[in-house]
Amino acid sequence: MQNFRQKKINDLQMEVMSSCVNVKKKTFQRGEYILSFGLRQKMIGLVASGKADIIRIDVDGNESVIKKMTPGSIFNDAFSCYSSNSVFVISRTDTEIFFIDYPQIMTNCLMNCKYHHQMVQTILELFTENSILLNEKIEILSYPKIRDRIFAFLTIGIGNNESNSYTLPFSITELAAFLCVDRSALMRELKKMESDGIIIRDNKTITLLNVSHY
Repeated sequence: MQNFRQKKINDLQMEVMSSCVNVKKKTFQRGEYILSFGLRQKMIGLVASGKADIIRIDVDGNESVIKKMTPGSIFNDAFSCYSSNSVFVISRTDTEIFFIDYPQIMTNCLMNCKYHHQMVQTILELFTENSILLNEKIEILSYPKIRDRIFAFLTIGIGNNESNSYTLPFSITELAAFLCVDRSALMRELKKMESDGIIIRDNKTITLLNVSHY
């Protein structure tokens, strides 16, 4: 899916489209907060380069990852349903973001340029993919046990790759945040799954072996 998103970014030609749609490109350093969902924003954010996360911070200061984003990932104010100032977009590397005024996207282009229609189509396709990823996250978190969440995460990743192995796109710490579990508990469960003959770990690559033992 990442290749799909990257192709869509290349197709958009943002610099050309900025003549008919309000598009702004901003650069953020690693660890910098890109956006707070405390207030509704009439814009769409599109990751042009780098990595960013949508995170939620609870009243105790615990952080959980709602969505991990790479080039081509898209976000908007759909997460503003959370309590004010609890959900943020944070840059995990030096990151470039396109901010697009979406009320302008949904109106007819006064210049009648071919790129406007292309942008509407591409944005809709990216939102569709975004919905698929969020539904996968909901499915994973629907399991109460850590092992079940790990297994669901791996089977989804393996299914997308058409392989018995899956290379984690992030660190174990980030995986724990993504699965909304304690890192130490996650490490213990991964070791148990290895000893039970369910998986083999080689750095970030995890291979599913005997699923019947699961």
